[in-house]
Amino acid sequence: MRSFFIALLFICTFSIATARNTNVKQITPDVITISPDRKQLQTLGWPNDIINSVAINTGNGIILIDTQNSPANARLIKSEIIDQFNDSTFVYIINTHGHSCHTGGNSVFDQQSIVAHSLSIDEIKNYDDIFLGQTIDFLRKKIYYNNNVLDTMRIENAISDSINESIDLYRFYEDDLLNNYKVRYPDLTFDDTLTISHGNKTIKLMYMGKGHGNADIMAYIEQDKVLCTGNLFHLGAQQVEAMPSFYLNRVNEIDKWVATMNTFLKQYAGDFTILTTHGKKNFDRENLEFINAYCQLVSTEVKAAKNSGISLEKLLENESFDNFFKKNRNIIGSSSKIAEMHERNLRIIWKYL
Repeated sequence: MRSFFIALLFICTFSIATARNTNVKQITPDVITISPDRKQLQTLGWPNDIINSVAINTGNGIILIDTQNSPANARLIKSEIIDQFNDSTFVYIINTHGHSCHTGGNSVFDQQSIVAHSLSIDEIKNYDDIFLGQTIDFLRKKIYYNNNVLDTMRIENAISDSINESIDLYRFYEDDLLNNYKVRYPDLTFDDTLTISHGNKTIKLMYMGKGHGNADIMAYIEQDKVLCTGNLFHLGAQQVEAMPSFYLNRVNEIDKWVATMNTFLKQYAGDFTILTTHGKKNFDRENLEFINAYCQLVSTEVKAAKNSGISLEKLLENESFDNFFKKNRNIIGSSSKIAEMHERNLRIIWKYL
C-alpha cells in the first residue's frame, strides 16, 4: 500500500508539473507553437534549448507537426494542447524529418496516421540507433552524473531546478525503455508533394531535397498562411536562423531546394509566417526569398568555379557574396556568425554539387 501511495504521488506530481511546464505561443487563432519549458531541455539526445511543435485546430480534430524528442516531452505537450483547444482528438501527426527531436514522441500518438517523406523511415531508424536506442546503463550514468553535480557544486535556484528536471526526464525515459518503448514509424509517406485536408484546414507538404536531413519537408497551412520548415533554415543559434542548414556528412541537393522554394513562392502570393523547430523567432516571406536567392547564388557560383578550375579557397573570396550580404543586411544582419555559416555552406555544397 505504501509503494502504491508513493507511485500515485509521483504520477500526480508529474501531472501537476506538466500543466505549468510548457511554453505556448499563439500564431493564429487555430495555430500554436508549443515546447516544454526550457529548463527541461538539454536532455535526451538533442542539445538545442528549444523544440517547437506546431499544433493546428482544424475544427474537427488536431493536427500536430513534430512530436518532441521523447515520449515524456510528447506527453507533456499533448496534455497542454488538449487544454488549449479543448479537444482531445488528434487526426494527423506530421514529422518534418526523421531526426529524434521531431519523432521521439511519435509513440504517444498511437491511433493517428503519422505522415512524413518516404526517406524518413530509414532516417528514423538510423537516429534510433544513436539517440532513442540508448541503453539503460547510459541513462543511469547521466542520472548519476547530474546527481553528483548537485552534490558537489551545491548549485541552487534556477540551475538546480533545471538539473533536477533533467534527472526526472532521464528517469521517465528509463521507464519508457524498461517498458519496452519503441519508436513509431510513419505510416503515410510521399515522395514529392502531398495535400492533407481535414476540417477547415488544408496543409500542403513539399519535399525540399537532402540537406539538413534526407527527408526534409515544408508544411504550409493554407488558411492560416503559416509555413513550418523544421530545421531547414537554422541551426538553433539566433544569429544564423535565417541561413540554410546543410550538413557536412550528407549529400546536399541545393538545386532541389531552389526548385521547391521557387514553386512555393509562385504558388502562394502575399506574406506568411515561417515557424522553425529550434528557432527563437518567426520568419516571413522576405526571409524565404532571401534564402532562395542565397541558395541560387551559391549554386551558380560553385558551378562556375568548378567549370573554370577556380579553387574553393579562391571562391571563398568572391565579391558577389559580400555584395549580396550587404544588399540584404536588413534581413540577415551583420553577425560574424553569418560569415562562418556562409563559409561552411560553401564547403559543403562544393563537396557534393
